[in-house]
Amino acid sequence: MDTSTSVLVDNNVSLEMDSSDTQPPNGRKRKSMVWNHFITKTDSPGTTKAFCKHCNKSYAYITGTKASGTSHLKRHIELGICQMCPKINSLPQIKDETTSCPPKKRQRSTATVPLDQDRCNHEMAKMIIMHDYPLHMVEHPGFAGFVKALRPQFSMANFDSIHSDCLSIFLSQKQKLSDLIGEIPGAVNLTIDLWSSTQSMGYAFVTGHFVDKDWNLTHRLLNVAVVASPDSDFALNQPVAACLSDWKLEGKISSLTVSQSLVNKTCIDNLRGFLSVRNQHVLSGQFLMGKSYVRLLSSMAQDALAAENLQAPIKKVRDSIKYVKTNDTCGDRFDELKRQFPTPSSYKDLLIDNQTRWDTSYNMLLAAYEHRQFFTSLETCSRRISISPEEWTKIESLCSCLKVLFEASTVFTRPNHLTANDLYHEMTNFQLKLSHAAMVEDPDVRNLANSLREKFDLYWRECVLVLAVAVVMDPRFKMELIKFTFSKFYGEDAEKWVKAVSDAFQDLYVNYSENDLLDAYVDHGFSEAEVAQEPHFHQDMRQDANTGNGQLGYETSSQVEQTTETRPVTEEEQQLGDDSRAHPITEEDNTSLTVEQITESQEHERQYKVEKQNVEGVWERVSEECQLTEEDQQLGDSSQAQPMAEEEHMFFTGDVLLQEGSTLVTIGESLSDFDNYMSDIKTELNQYLDETLIPRSEDFDVLSWWRLNSNNYPVLSKMAADLLSIPFSTVSPDCVFDTEVKQMDNYRTSLPRVTLEALLCTKDWLKNQTV
Repeated sequence: MDTSTSVLVDNNVSLEMDSSDTQPPNGRKRKSMVWNHFITKTDSPGTTKAFCKHCNKSYAYITGTKASGTSHLKRHIELGICQMCPKINSLPQIKDETTSCPPKKRQRSTATVPLDQDRCNHEMAKMIIMHDYPLHMVEHPGFAGFVKALRPQFSMANFDSIHSDCLSIFLSQKQKLSDLIGEIPGAVNLTIDLWSSTQSMGYAFVTGHFVDKDWNLTHRLLNVAVVASPDSDFALNQPVAACLSDWKLEGKISSLTVSQSLVNKTCIDNLRGFLSVRNQHVLSGQFLMGKSYVRLLSSMAQDALAAENLQAPIKKVRDSIKYVKTNDTCGDRFDELKRQFPTPSSYKDLLIDNQTRWDTSYNMLLAAYEHRQFFTSLETCSRRISISPEEWTKIESLCSCLKVLFEASTVFTRPNHLTANDLYHEMTNFQLKLSHAAMVEDPDVRNLANSLREKFDLYWRECVLVLAVAVVMDPRFKMELIKFTFSKFYGEDAEKWVKAVSDAFQDLYVNYSENDLLDAYVDHGFSEAEVAQEPHFHQDMRQDANTGNGQLGYETSSQVEQTTETRPVTEEEQQLGDDSRAHPITEEDNTSLTVEQITESQEHERQYKVEKQNVEGVWERVSEECQLTEEDQQLGDSSQAQPMAEEEHMFFTGDVLLQEGSTLVTIGESLSDFDNYMSDIKTELNQYLDETLIPRSEDFDVLSWWRLNSNNYPVLSKMAADLLSIPFSTVSPDCVFDTEVKQMDNYRTSLPRVTLEALLCTKDWLKNQTV
């Protein structure tokens, strides 16, 4: 056997050498490029030299020692000493891989990382919440074995501990959300979506929609309530009441949108009355209730697909697609036809629809109509495919109507919800398309479009006022767009409709002005409940806002009038008395005490109490800082009974400070500024409507505009926050095209009510990253 071997060097020269000379004596495999340039030979026993393959220069080489290792051989290459190999000399300097590379850092063993048991349990609870895993998964042997293999030191949580961790996350996130809602500039709009279950119980999902403190449109799931009888007339009252109580939203609800899938009209009417009592400032509930626009579109699509004259063509298309996709021969022939007749744009994929989502039925029919010629060619292959030209015409008519519905629904699949003013544009555009479809020559399209338009018109009449007022809150359009669009929709009746919108906008503004004035009183130390209980408050404030005269207009009580019958009241006193004589002196206080029994100090105290009693007629009673002590109250009861003589009768005039201890409350200042306040809010409305329209642009953000102008329009900005955030969908974006009511699965229905609500609400909060 030949012991020589061929060595291939960088200059493609093959050198013959003895196999005993190709390796160093230690037998170690050389990783360095040095031995591509040198060979070793033994000159005499115990003496080994390294010879350059190119210039045959020899160097001492001693195995196992640093004295004559390979450093001098590398210098021969790197410094260009070898002149016989210019190609190698031109290469970058060669570095010994075994000596130049820094030592790799050793991977830290996971066993040395300290185990944070609490954090692991917290993250496991978040995982269960976010991905709808069952709580019992921590006790599943497969999952427990997997975690044990990852980290043997980890102590797997049991059901009770993981349940406790989930509730802890729920309570923590709920407090953060409560703080977030407490800082919003306006009110909250609610939506209710009712789910069914196999147990004949309903589950009400109550979601809050509002503008946050940074004026971003925000929505959060607030409550999930179990409804024992979803078909009852009062099914939704309890879930709404629980939501108002949990989140302290009494009197802070701007609107409520209901999914009309499982609830009847009586239930909605009862809910309207229930909320109107608790939200009296919202125009007696006129703007309070609404139905889901998304559910309306879904219902219209189902009506179109269920049309009697379209059932046979739709079934034939569905069966034909099933046959093509399941029969190999027919499927191959179908693909061959597509290759023979290509199109500039790719064909839509054939699919079998999921009849719980109407968009899949639309896409199935649209793709089938695009391939109608191929289906006609396949009729010779199978009798199962037989669709006549007339039936294809009906499919085309159906697709044209479904396209309008599909485009109108797609806007609700976006992650960012539209503001109410944008929805006005979407709905008017949808209405215009339906009107055009109803005027085509094709009778099938015309009849179908007419039936859809009638259903939409019923919904439009219920919500047009809310949408139109929301458009007025858009500084790019205000009343001008309402006048323009209504002239197209209503013709000669347009002026009447425009006036209705204008009146509603002004009435709503007065409503918010009253509420804002109520807040101003509360800021001066009076509780909201005390002021709201004043019987004349709402009536008189509404009259004052309309007349702009700035007078409170409260009627003077009969008993106070009797005290002034001894002399005529001067004009100046009459003007002052309107502000001071609002609260009657009760019969209980009218005990008989003679003037002689009252000391001088008591007389001074009596006059003070009378003045204070008159002020309380406007606000009922002063805040806690100004409350009378029990002893003073008893003294006041006896002193107020004395009939007031002419010289003793004093009206509350000017800026009077009620002083108790170190607390000073300026009461007269609030009344004297009332004229200016009412004048300011009247000017605010006119100023906004009279200002020039803002130029339209694609990146215009109406909420950002109101945030920047909230100081200029304090009342209108609150209206904008409430009206622009009104939702018209009760479902999430992934459920827009659903045709069936969502059903709670058996696992969730087996959970306790509190646990179910905690899991579902926390999932929504984590997904939306409540901070």
